[in-house]
Amino acid sequence: MGIKLFVTDLDGTLLNNNNVVSDKNISAIKEAIAAGVIVTFATGRMYSSALKYAQQINIDVPIITYNGALIKSTSSKIYHEDFIEPDVVTELVNYCAPKGWYLLVASNDEVYFPDYTERAVNYEKTAGLKGFPVGWDNLSQKTENVGKMLFVTENFCQNKLILPSLEDSIIEEISHKFADKLNFVKSKQGLIEVIKPTVSKANALQILAKHFNIPIAEVMAIGDANNDLPMLHAAGKSVAMGNAADDIKAVCDYTVSSNEDDGVAEAIYTYILN
Repeated sequence: MGIKLFVTDLDGTLLNNNNVVSDKNISAIKEAIAAGVIVTFATGRMYSSALKYAQQINIDVPIITYNGALIKSTSSKIYHEDFIEPDVVTELVNYCAPKGWYLLVASNDEVYFPDYTERAVNYEKTAGLKGFPVGWDNLSQKTENVGKMLFVTENFCQNKLILPSLEDSIIEEISHKFADKLNFVKSKQGLIEVIKPTVSKANALQILAKHFNIPIAEVMAIGDANNDLPMLHAAGKSVAMGNAADDIKAVCDYTVSSNEDDGVAEAIYTYILN
């Protein structure tokens, strides 16, 4: 029994720290595909931000975006969507505005900022896309097809944590108010992903496995961050990146090298094509 579906996270996993897919990772993916393995992504990124990497590798498969809220192929076929309710988007924006929490809204695969700050610039650079500053009042009206919202804190794009407990304190406060409406997940330093409670990479992985008629036992997932945990638990085999936190490594079957050292290629060659 071999692996038939390989699902990789992007940031901190397939991508190096310069947001590039290495030649070695591309070669490994193409060899896996040639061997009959379906290879796809599961990312918190917007579809438009993830699409370019699928096109670079030249794969036309359903890719999991917005942490599972949208599964859509590179040829634009939609397999699954589960967007945040419009009134909940407005409620969260209006709650955050007086607190000064910097919140982005991803609506119709465009990203909107309350204002254009250094955090917006850094997010554009990381995501490889251009956003739109619209003001808090207009932000609360960007409610159509919202795959996720995103808190960007002072810790984002810093070499060290300025306020170590900031993200946890935001999540603790806001989780009580929106407990049945939204989930809040730390994806990387300074970022808190906001999604529907019904959305996860795990649910999306199971949808894809069912679509391709592949048993979960023949699915492998690889990741590095907290938003990967559900997917890593759900997959038949799980791989942690070398740069992952210890609690991620603890739940995985295997650990490979870091995203700077082609850990994805190592996983493919060692555990799929060996």
